[in-house]
Amino acid sequence: MDLRNVTMRKFRTEDAEAVSKIIRSNFMNANREDYSEEVAKRAIDQFTPKFVLSMSNKRKMYVAVEEGVIAGTASIDFDTISNIFVDGEYYSKGIDKMLIGLLEEIADNNGLRLVKLVAAAPVQKRYEKLGYDAVEEIESEVFGKEILMERYLA
Repeated sequence: MDLRNVTMRKFRTEDAEAVSKIIRSNFMNANREDYSEEVAKRAIDQFTPKFVLSMSNKRKMYVAVEEGVIAGTASIDFDTISNIFVDGEYYSKGIDKMLIGLLEEIADNNGLRLVKLVAAAPVQKRYEKLGYDAVEEIESEVFGKEILMERYLA
């Protein structure tokens, strides 16, 4: 995969099914060992296309697209980046970094100097490499243990 072929754009209503599938797939497959059975089931049940649409009304959601296929998604709500999910075929290709970069740029353009990121504990080190520092462990009903991280923008 050539990342030059990947475009970033705002989430559209018609993206709900594909985004739901990516998120659910992460809990069923890619992140299976990272979450308890209970947490995984709750997340799979929650992230229906209808729920994804409702999320898109509450925060700014974006998708990464390659050749018409949605490869990943992430969202930002004021200063907090969350719901970073990448399709299994594109995992470890840098899609998450591209999405985070876009959301950081949006935050910066809105005058924010500090952004927060909610990360699953297993990917904490990945985000530390992007300049994020762990601030607090939080317990989420859907995701279980998560790490609130933050980064000062230049």
